[in-house]
Amino acid sequence: MDEKLLRYVPAAKREAIRDAYRDQDGIWICLRYGWEASRTDSGCHVIHEDTIAGLRYQIAGIRRNEAETQPVFPSLQR
Repeated sequence: MDEKLLRYVPAAKREAIRDAYRDQDGIWICLRYGWEASRTDSGCHVIHEDTIAGLRYQIAGIRRNEAETQPVFPSLQR
């Protein structure tokens, strides 16, 4: 994980981050299960941007995905 990138993530959203890195294709943030990048495709767990400005815009849209936090088969949960 690139700690330098985490300085752009507000403390309240850091628990959502599984990995953050930069490579030749840009900046990537991978989200944990139960979180989504709501400013991209529905249910998206990966943010990819070329600029810090774009990254900050996408980070602001990170939110819990309630559909993923519920058991898929509640009757099997005991």
